[in-house]
Amino acid sequence: MDKIIIKIYGRVQGIGYRWFIYEIAQKYSLCGWVQNMDDGSVECGVKGLGDDINKFIDEIKKNYILAVVENIEIIKAENVEFPENFIIRR
Repeated sequence: MDKIIIKIYGRVQGIGYRWFIYEIAQKYSLCGWVQNMDDGSVECGVKGLGDDINKFIDEIKKNYILAVVENIEIIKAENVEFPENFIIRR
């Protein structure tokens, strides 16, 4: 299983984007979380099969009409604990 942290920058808060990410994570059976960050970005921790994670990233970049994704940072998360399912953090 691959584990990564994704930081998404742009217009991604206050538009239901976390719920959209949650639905896509469910679609690909990924574990992890999504949460709003104080700097206006959204952070996801994602654990799953590499191909499923790549499809997830492609979808969250472009498939939510209200979001304007300006940049995405992807960081390996080898020493991070992940929940057994996907959750939305407040």
